[in-house]
This record gives sequence, structure tokens and C-alpha cells, in this order.
Amino acid sequence: MEFLDQIMGYIQPAIDFFMPGLLANAGDGTVVHWMPLGIQMGVIALVLALLMREFGAILIFTVVGVIIHVIVDVVMPMVRGGGAGDFDIAAFGQLVIQKPYLLYLGALAIGYFVAIIVLSIIKGLIFRGD
Repeated sequence: MEFLDQIMGYIQPAIDFFMPGLLANAGDGTVVHWMPLGIQMGVIALVLALLMREFGAILIFTVVGVIIHVIVDVVMPMVRGGGAGDFDIAAFGQLVIQKPYLLYLGALAIGYFVAIIVLSIIKGLIFRGD
């Protein structure tokens, strides 16, 4: 398992860089809730990987994945609340320009980029075209 320690040594600085954004937006401030974040990212990345026809569109699909993720983050509390809720566009606008939220968006973008690449490779191995 030495190679996993070596890989973690390379990516740990990136994880530490994005951790304040993940703690603030995908956790409760002290710990990141990885399971809901992973399920949401996995479902969105799987659908986008299945829809992606050529590998050149990876950046477009990464941006679309982040946008869909943000929309789901905003809408899900309203759905769970059972009503329209009160969405404040001004508060969301202030949230978007704060550094922790931008770090969160950066972590999402890297996650979607890697996940869509891996899932597209798997899709290409399974669904061979003519």
C-alpha cells in the first residue's frame, strides 16, 4: 500500500486547499458529509458521461455538471420542505462571490472532470460503437 501513500502525498495539498470550501458547503463546518456529496456527484456525472458523445466536450460537460450540482443544492431544501420555500437571490449572489464557495465550486469542477473522464472511458469499453 506504499503507492497509495505516495499518491495521497501528491494530492493531499490540493485536498487541504479545497477543504475550507467543502467544510462550509458540503458539511457542517467541522466535517464534510462525503456520502450525500458523492451520491449527488456520482449520479450527475454518470448521466453526463452517458450523454457525452466525444471526448472533446469534457470541459463543457464539467461546467454543466457544476451548474446542475449548484441548482440541485439550491432546490433540494425547497423540495424537502414541501413548498416553494423562500429563495433569496441576493443572499445567493453574496454567497457566490465568497472565497469558500468558490473553493467549493473548484472542488466540484475537479471532481466532475475526473469522474466524467473515468465514466466515459468505462462507457467506451462497454458500449462499443460501429
